[in-house]
Amino acid sequence: MSAAPVRASGVGGAARLPGGAYLVLDADACAAAARRPADVAAAAVGAGVRVLQVRAKRAPVRDLVALTVDVCRAVDGTDAVVLVDDRVDVVLAARARGARVHGVHVGQSDLHVADVRRVLGADAVVGVSAASAEHLALVDASLVDYVGSGPVRGTSTKPDAGPPLGLAGLRAAVAATRLPVVAIGGLGVGDAAAVRATGAHGIAVVSAVCAAADPASAAARLVAAWADAAGAGSEAAVDPVEGAAGAALGGPAGRSSGAPAADGTPSVVAAAGTADVRSVEVAR
Repeated sequence: MSAAPVRASGVGGAARLPGGAYLVLDADACAAAARRPADVAAAAVGAGVRVLQVRAKRAPVRDLVALTVDVCRAVDGTDAVVLVDDRVDVVLAARARGARVHGVHVGQSDLHVADVRRVLGADAVVGVSAASAEHLALVDASLVDYVGSGPVRGTSTKPDAGPPLGLAGLRAAVAATRLPVVAIGGLGVGDAAAVRATGAHGIAVVSAVCAAADPASAAARLVAAWADAAGAGSEAAVDPVEGAAGAALGGPAGRSSGAPAADGTPSVVAAAGTADVRSVEVAR
């Protein structure tokens, strides 16, 4: 007989995971820009980013543990939330070395969230990837703190990411769960207003900061764009893949996102070649 799953602590997901800018510190993206992820982390947190996810898909596990510890040390003494992509064992190993790692984000093929919660305990921050109506319906809100939904836009860096949700699909995902939703996939600074208008809790980026000419400045612009969008009202962007993606999720259901319709409003896109351009995001 299996043990009952440990439930999340009584603090709600929105309170446990700061909203707004969510930076995925991808080891490959940082390496391509000749930067240490820890340096990018420090710059981003200094600019106001409050959620970091350490990701190194191709790194040996020992290297990932060392990378996680390095990032945690770089933001020690701040209120930044540090998560690890996929690997619960890395969270445990980094904690054993004294690193302040808050939790993990897992995908549909990773360790089940019930097992994640049993291993990491009630106080850990646990996120899960879920975009389809089927996956969203299976998310146990008593075990998970937030949902990562995407890809919102197409991404060439992860061919198996699935078809883009578009803004309508993201809006439907927000409406289908009472958990905070973090948008991911092909997003950059110029998308902040449109993403926030869907009711999403946060916007996850990789290259928009990691590969920017000045990561601190790019992070500051992302934080400011999200804050400015709080009063933007109907500034959601028109998206060519909205209709099909929204229909695939069955349309808005469950709690209302409170987001206005985006029909007829102009797309929010930065000029190509700048740090504000929609980044090539590695979506789950």
